[in-house]
Amino acid sequence: MQVAADPTDRAEEILISASRLFARHSYANVTMEQVAASVQAVPGALYHYFRDKEDLIFHCYLRGLAIYRHEIEAVAEPGIDGLEIIRRFVRGRLRPEGQRMILFSDIDALAAPYSSEVHAKRWQNAALLADILDRGVADGSIACDEPLLTAVALISILDWVPFWLSERDYYTRQQAIDAIDDIITHGVYRREIALPKMPEPLSLAPFLEARAALNKRAAKFDRMLSIASDSFNRRGASGTSLESIAADAGMTRAGIYYHFNEKESLLLACLRRGLAGEVSIREHLQEHSLGAFDHIVQRIRLLLMLHDTPRGPKATYHNINYLNDADRKAYVGDVLATIQQDQNSYQRWIDEGRFRRIDTYFAERILTGMGHWYPIWFKTRRDWSPAEIADHFARLFLAGLKPRRRPG
Repeated sequence: MQVAADPTDRAEEILISASRLFARHSYANVTMEQVAASVQAVPGALYHYFRDKEDLIFHCYLRGLAIYRHEIEAVAEPGIDGLEIIRRFVRGRLRPEGQRMILFSDIDALAAPYSSEVHAKRWQNAALLADILDRGVADGSIACDEPLLTAVALISILDWVPFWLSERDYYTRQQAIDAIDDIITHGVYRREIALPKMPEPLSLAPFLEARAALNKRAAKFDRMLSIASDSFNRRGASGTSLESIAADAGMTRAGIYYHFNEKESLLLACLRRGLAGEVSIREHLQEHSLGAFDHIVQRIRLLLMLHDTPRGPKATYHNINYLNDADRKAYVGDVLATIQQDQNSYQRWIDEGRFRRIDTYFAERILTGMGHWYPIWFKTRRDWSPAEIADHFARLFLAGLKPRRRPG
């Protein structure tokens, strides 16, 4: 589990460059030859430090986890309240040094000893951040009833940023940092308005009945996509094969190849299935004509609660770069169209006086970032129910970390 030679500046240079390439092109699409070329070396030189590509990826993860831990420890100065420490950590993590943005995707594509260590160290970092949140609760600067879940939400938001942050959009990086910090700290709901009570959960029956109404052939195909989606979520495009999907689904390879002759087309079908599921949730909520608070709570609940049903799993979108250019552009266009609908809802609630005057673009990215990695964080750890996790994420998004003064 260690590099072949003593750690050197050269090994660090390789890890920095490899992390940047993996972030830009995905693990599946980067070769050892490309990594070697990026550091002006011959491919054989990399094997002095790393046994193979998997070992290199593993050490990129370890480097990213060590960076996280160092940054959490560095901001935890005595004499500063917990909220200020969290804000310093968030803002520092978003500084413009690109090599520091490590993407924690495809973890389960690694061999079991590797993936287990990465998962364990991620939870250790979350626990370290939770200790600071506990400190903020104790000194009165933070309102939080489950610090570990808040820590997971914050890390998830930060790990999602590299997938959407652009240096060529309408905002500057500093404006993005300010907007993210503001929403995490203050939430999106008007602070002078009392927060409503949590609503009763909506029934999952309409979604499950629609799935149960599929004929036998359609149900079998949908189950195959569900199993494939789970594999893509956890193992990524690099760790998923048509053969492994066939084995997990109890099908022959011929049964998979009848529908898909390549992995890219299967991935696209899984992504479209996931997006269709999210669209169906939005349409269902529109039928109920909920207010701003209830709409957000029920949206996150349905997304996470349906994950473990036949309508699941919830899709993650970190594999988009594996698609060919035409499919990727078309799919991203569909995603952005649905996101715009949510942003329009936020603007309506701003106009109605329920939401603060926040940038709706960043608000939606923060909300989706919280839940994006849910299938990976909570695949095996089940200390909380999906509804409990959803409600906690919703409260963080709506109310923020800073305690709210009681009206009057």
